[in-house]
Amino acid sequence: MTGTSYWTCPPETDVRRTYFGEYAITLLDPSLTGGTITSAPHDPARAREFVEGFPTVEAVVEELPPLPPSELLATECRSDLDLVTVGCWGSAICVSDPALTAYDAGMTPVLDVATSLRERYPRALIVGSAHADFGESHTEDVIWLPDGPRLFASGFPCYEDPWDIEGDPRAVLDALGVDPDGLEGDYREFLHLDEAPHLTNWGMLGALVLERAGHRPGADLEMSVFRVRHTEEYTAVMEEMWLPGL
Repeated sequence: MTGTSYWTCPPETDVRRTYFGEYAITLLDPSLTGGTITSAPHDPARAREFVEGFPTVEAVVEELPPLPPSELLATECRSDLDLVTVGCWGSAICVSDPALTAYDAGMTPVLDVATSLRERYPRALIVGSAHADFGESHTEDVIWLPDGPRLFASGFPCYEDPWDIEGDPRAVLDALGVDPDGLEGDYREFLHLDEAPHLTNWGMLGALVLERAGHRPGADLEMSVFRVRHTEEYTAVMEEMWLPGL
């Protein structure tokens, strides 16, 4: 343990650079089918309360100035991995945390966190997506409808196997009143729901679900930025994922 964390290396240690990466979970509580959820101003106090109870986090070390959701935080050194963003906009909560990243078959941080959140927010629609690219992409996606089906997909899009798929994407869309055969544009191009799993963009499917549930956050919103101490378990996983040579 170094200072205020369980890391075994100093804050300035370089981390693996991702060619592309995202790691976020969004909750809509309650969710709507059709229409648009009105985005309320960000609630910093609620955001802090949420992150303090987030499964990957042991404690908040520091609260930094807020940022717009469109501004992505860089992950260049180890200390950047301690930054977690949370937006609380009325019925919508969105958290971005590098601890949600996995790059190994059998590791399911998004599903594990979504399962924990489901217990706290049983009425919520939960959509989680983590996509890491350290030379080869790995994705993990969860879509969990309130009182409805759950979909889990994890694997390497550049390979046909192995993929772990639980649930039926068509059942998810049917519960939202979406006809997959009527999709257009990028959704038609990248959602191949009846073909091999590696041919579908599962993160785009989650974005479609949020859109059809009414989640369209405004451009003028803010989100809180926290420096946290991740739990010992999640810190160990992050060292394996992000630090070269460990």
